[in-house]
Amino acid sequence: MADTSITEAQQNQLELLQTLNYDTAAVTEALAFTQNDTFKHKLFIQQYGRVYAESDVVARTIKAVQESKESLSALGVTTTATSTDTAAAS
Repeated sequence: MADTSITEAQQNQLELLQTLNYDTAAVTEALAFTQNDTFKHKLFIQQYGRVYAESDVVARTIKAVQESKESLSALGVTTTATSTDTAAAS
């Protein structure tokens, strides 16, 4: 009998898809930030729920990533550069 369980990373990815209304561009931005890290994932989901100033899913995602990075900084957690950071620096 095949194992039908899914990993925590897969569960997080499914949650991102659902939360971001299956917008693959937004999911790509979110995954670039979370990198399948459970703490970053939970932080992103919380921040996404707090972003009301943006109506577009991708713009809301980018704002939630920015807010998440600021939260990580305030908590003293270091992060690595994401594709959004690289593109913004160009």
